[in-house]
Amino acid sequence: MSNNKKISCSVGVLTYNVANELPRLLEGLKDFDEIIITDGGSTDGTLEIAKEYGCKVVSQSNPGNPIEDFAKERNISLDAAKHDWFFYIDSDEVISKELVNRIRSIVEDNKESFLIYKVRYVKTSPDLSIKYRTFKEYYQTRFFNKKSGARFKKKIHEKIFFDKTILVGIINEPWYVLLEEELDFKEYKKKVVYRVDVMVKAQKQTLKRFLMRGVYSPSVESLKTFIKMVYVRLRFRKKGIPAQYELNRLYLQWVTFKTYCKYFFDKDLAS
Repeated sequence: MSNNKKISCSVGVLTYNVANELPRLLEGLKDFDEIIITDGGSTDGTLEIAKEYGCKVVSQSNPGNPIEDFAKERNISLDAAKHDWFFYIDSDEVISKELVNRIRSIVEDNKESFLIYKVRYVKTSPDLSIKYRTFKEYYQTRFFNKKSGARFKKKIHEKIFFDKTILVGIINEPWYVLLEEELDFKEYKKKVVYRVDVMVKAQKQTLKRFLMRGVYSPSVESLKTFIKMVYVRLRFRKKGIPAQYELNRLYLQWVTFKTYCKYFFDKDLAS
């Protein structure tokens, strides 16, 4: 296998005014044959950077406005891809060299033992100097072959859905989630309030859904988050993920509860 040959895999990225962080991501994606930028109407130089790196640029469904259906925008990237193999990543994340090489070996091996892969991700400091220890190793289905029939679903916290009879492979070489906004409470609050509101507003408000998703689930998740925070702090000390990250997760559960209350009890909003 030659590392000079481009990887026959398309990479999808959603963007909107991310000129400051996009070059960092694109530098790591240079070995891929196709990078698809699905842009929301950037005005800060994002598109110029994308063109400089030879990216294919397509438009989001409603440019100039906040994304309300992330699965819809991801599927635009997927439909624009010329290769069967597809990997997606966010503009504020970074792919590791190890993962690039692992994807290359899978694509060039051509055996297609698996059509779907879960890929490990690691939370890091903004400059990548610290790889935080967490409660467990985390994976997401981020790399797959279009022959699987996989499509993105869910407006918020989108993920791919596919026939459950399809075998799923595991990739331990990681991509990195930089905890910049996740540790900045003001930025995190703004993002969480918007996304939870979009998610809850789109649902039919029933008593069962309110009790399960608005009361029970946030309560259980809050307890889990607190236990994880204590465990990580005791086991890993300074190497553990910052407590602020878990505290922000606790805030997420509070916003979830509060938003479900708003739409369940206010019938005018729910209609």
